[in-house]
Amino acid sequence: MKLDKNERGLTVLEGIILLAVAVLVVAMAVQHLTAPPAVPGGMVVSALDETGGTLVVVGDVYGYALASGSVGDAVLSCVRPDPGRMGSVSVTVGLLVGDMGAVDMERAKVTFSAKNDVELLQMTTEVPVRPQNWTILNKFHRIPGKTADGDALLEPGEQFELLIYPARPLAPYDRFVVTIAPVESVPLAVSRTVPPGITKVMDLG
Repeated sequence: MKLDKNERGLTVLEGIILLAVAVLVVAMAVQHLTAPPAVPGGMVVSALDETGGTLVVVGDVYGYALASGSVGDAVLSCVRPDPGRMGSVSVTVGLLVGDMGAVDMERAKVTFSAKNDVELLQMTTEVPVRPQNWTILNKFHRIPGKTADGDALLEPGEQFELLIYPARPLAPYDRFVVTIAPVESVPLAVSRTVPPGITKVMDLG
C-alpha cells in the first residue's frame, strides 16, 4: 500500500515532533540531575553565627618600656625595671564590621611569641598586673554617645583595649606575635617589631 504525499509528510512531521520532545525530556532530566542542592533556610543564619566572633585590630599597637608604674588605668608590677627593653604591649580589638555575634574575652586564649618562645598568658583583674598576664585596659564604643557594657563580652560596636604583659622583656629589633584565640572562632595574630630606640611609650603601628 502506498502513502500519498500528504500522509508521508505528516509521518515525517510526527517524527520530528517526537524527536524534539525526546530531546527536551532528556535535557530536563540532565538539568535536574546536575543542579546544585537547595540551600536550607537556616544556612545564612548559621554562616553569620560562625563568623560573628571575628576579631580585628582597631587603631595602632603600642609598646611600653619595662618599668613599674601605670599604663592607662592599669598598674604594672616590675621587679627589675629596664628602660632599654620593652615590657608590655597594648592592642585594641573589635569585631569585624557586620558581625552579629560576640566574643567572650574571659574564655579567649592569649599567647605571646618571640624568638621561638611561646607564653600562654592568663587573664587577670588583679592590681597590680604581674608578668605573664593580660587584662582589659579600657572599653570603648565606636558609636558616639554609646558606651561598652561592664562585662567581658565583646559585642558589635564595642572595642576593648588589651594590655599584654609577657614574662620575658624584648630587646630592640625583636619581633613578636600576640595571638588572641576566641573559643570556636578564628584566632587573631598581631605581629610587630620592637623599634631600635626604646622609649616610655612607642607607637608600633
